[in-house]
Amino acid sequence: MESHDSLDPRSSLWDLVAVQLRLLRLNHGWTCQQVGDVANASRSHVSNWEAGRRRPNQANLAPLDEAWGTAGLLTALAEHAKDGHDRPRVGAFLQYERDATSIRNYTSDIVFGLLQSENYARALFQRGGVVEDVESAVKDRMERQERLYGPNPPHLWVILAQTVLWWQVGGPEVMSGQLSHLLRMMEFDHVSLRIFPVSAGWRGVSGSLSLMTTRDSEVAYLESGRMGRLVERPPEIREFGVSYDRIGALALREDQSRMLIKHMLGLMK
Repeated sequence: MESHDSLDPRSSLWDLVAVQLRLLRLNHGWTCQQVGDVANASRSHVSNWEAGRRRPNQANLAPLDEAWGTAGLLTALAEHAKDGHDRPRVGAFLQYERDATSIRNYTSDIVFGLLQSENYARALFQRGGVVEDVESAVKDRMERQERLYGPNPPHLWVILAQTVLWWQVGGPEVMSGQLSHLLRMMEFDHVSLRIFPVSAGWRGVSGSLSLMTTRDSEVAYLESGRMGRLVERPPEIREFGVSYDRIGALALREDQSRMLIKHMLGLMK
């Protein structure tokens, strides 16, 4: 769980928004509930804004700028944060994922996180060197996947580059388990998995592109290596949506994708 102490306003404009929001609230002697009443949000939303787990929008911040006489400081900071390649807050990204009614993803290098087997995820974390506690990271990833098996799961559309099936993450045994897991996930009605063939050529997207739709918003998330960007501007989101649709137009059908995965699985036995 992220807290105020984990915020770094020097490297993240969204962290700066969170820090300023809390500082202004305290300086004016307001409670989170009072801020929420003015910003048309719940007390818990305000608390999450200040911790960087959620992001307020312009409609939330404008009345606060007016009430506190800050000459548009908060709305201006949020506007610049939307334009920048900001370091994404993990909490903000995960909250969108938890709230999503549908998720569309294209990944060019590894299996999409929500479709990773436990051993595959463990092998990635062991080789990646970006987490201190591998087992804790694996546990968190598996818990994120539980929503796919519960009531009202999100609709999940995933396109994997064919090369993802070739990369030997963790060795043949781990890859065999991962491919079997993909085939099992394809049996769910709310999961669509297709393969983008190498014969279709490179489509200009390296790493991962996710489009997440909630009841009242849509965001895009791009990740490549250790860098990520959360996009909330509608024009950019539409552009990424077009990119995703173009990739989807060249991807194999679900039945063809299933046959290809089975073929790769057979080669590993």
